[in-house]
Amino acid sequence: MRDKTLGGSSYYVTFIDDHSRKVWTYALKMKDQVLDVFKQFHVEVERETGLKLKCVRADNGGEYRGPFESYCRLHGIKLQKSVPKTPQQNGVAERMNRTICERIKCMLSHAKLPKSFWGEAMRTAVDLINLSPSVPLEGDVPQRVWTGKEVSYEHLRVFVCKAYVHVPKDEREKLDDKAKPCIFMGYGREEFGYILWDPIARKIVLSQDVIFLEDETSEDVERWEKNKNTAAGPVNLEPISPSQMHENVEEVVHDEPQGALDQEVQEKSN
Repeated sequence: MRDKTLGGSSYYVTFIDDHSRKVWTYALKMKDQVLDVFKQFHVEVERETGLKLKCVRADNGGEYRGPFESYCRLHGIKLQKSVPKTPQQNGVAERMNRTICERIKCMLSHAKLPKSFWGEAMRTAVDLINLSPSVPLEGDVPQRVWTGKEVSYEHLRVFVCKAYVHVPKDEREKLDDKAKPCIFMGYGREEFGYILWDPIARKIVLSQDVIFLEDETSEDVERWEKNKNTAAGPVNLEPISPSQMHENVEEVVHDEPQGALDQEVQEKSN
């Protein structure tokens, strides 16, 4: 990717289970980080399933040579590499990468977000892919095939919808708002909760105490902020002294036309 993510990543790597078609993606700052994230992936999937990883198919990129090959040999993992300039030999991964890229473009375009948010869009797109019916599985869901359990869709929310995040008591003053408007970005992985973007502090927020307004988008948040910033200045709440009140009353009385007062006295006398 030419544009970096909010975390400074320029690349991503995809791992796909050929049986369940479940997808894992990791954002990378450099291509030489592929081995580090593969080690993490290797430990996670073996611990989760209780099975051994036997075979990996990859393209002929430099990141899959040298140390990567040594690691696979050390752990008894068969490494299959496609012939150079023959992506069809690794068609499952190539098609998935194209699907993820197309969804990232559509999500950013629809939400009118800068390209620097492609990392958050990628995570959300992959989460939805794992929860969607798959053609190779004859309509089954990758996450259900992987875990053997029924999947839940109750936690799903509209991407970049407006959300109010609870502000903890120790992070606000007595007169501060108890919630702040944010933009929904995705779902937490290692932590429970939702990932949101705080447009005021310009940072990622992770929270579980969130109220979603799914019929409103990031544009509504920007409009709300614009109206808030262009509102009238602060109102003077200082009490008015008795002398000022007397002066104001006298000014109003003296400004009354004399002819109108004479007419009012004459009407009362009649």
